Amino acid sequence: MSGGVRRPSPGAVAAVSGQSNDAHHGGTQYITGGGDVRTVNVFVVLREHPEEDANSMPAPTRRERLRRQMSRDVRAAAREVITRQGVEALTLAEIARRVGVTPAALYRHFDGLGDIVRHTARGIVTELTHQLQTAIEGERETDFAARLIAPSRVFRRWALAHRQEFRLLFGTPMVAAGVAHTDVTAEWVRKLAAVWGAEHMRLWAARPYPILADEDLDPRMRRQIADYRAATGVELPLGALVVMLSCWRSLYGQVALEVYEHLTPLITDQEPMFELLMLELVTRMGLGAEYRPPEGLRAW
Repeated sequence: MSGGVRRPSPGAVAAVSGQSNDAHHGGTQYITGGGDVRTVNVFVVLREHPEEDANSMPAPTRRERLRRQMSRDVRAAAREVITRQGVEALTLAEIARRVGVTPAALYRHFDGLGDIVRHTARGIVTELTHQLQTAIEGERETDFAARLIAPSRVFRRWALAHRQEFRLLFGTPMVAAGVAHTDVTAEWVRKLAAVWGAEHMRLWAARPYPILADEDLDPRMRRQIADYRAATGVELPLGALVVMLSCWRSLYGQVALEVYEHLTPLITDQEPMFELLMLELVTRMGLGAEYRPPEGLRAW
């Protein structure tokens, strides 16, 4: 099927459209609405609305301050339950007990357990994507392999250190969360697409690699990949998006095997297997010669 593989011109440059709403305040990560995404030299730049003049904004009332504090306390309590006891232990009664209120009082601030799960998960996604983006920014702009591998390594380390949070975001939906799990999934799909998608677009613009032509994709795949592109704003040819999503599928599969301990006790140290996967993935995009193993691990 060599006739179905194409090499677009290296001059192709893509831009991200879409929306992101990360925000930071006083060291605490939270979510606001209405931010936008701008692209500069094929980088995703997350921007908030310009800050209002502090002198023109009325000071929050005591009731508003208490409401905000209660919201923070509830989300912190939910996170603690997830971390210490697992997502299955997350109930309104347990959260209320930790906060020191009745379960009914929680409905003054949230629509129910699903709403608490939604807001808690949103904070976890923001925390994770911030770490991924920091890892990328620590690498040279021209080191495409490193800028794809660095966040993958961080994702693995984060997942192993936050197994319960991983289960909440990427595992089987908890029954009590209800439809909130759909929102949670949509949240991390968009956020992770912004992180890795920006780097895949930078690579594609500078050094495009062989991909399948649109007509060689199964019609069902072609339609769904096009929908994914429209929803995430990752403006790549469909064949390049297939490569990107295949990389995520392999990365998630490897990490999930470790988180859920499917290969232990027969294989306890899976870092060499993970690094072999990294080499295989970047080789697929023509970057195999640029792979560098972590310190202490031999190269293949």
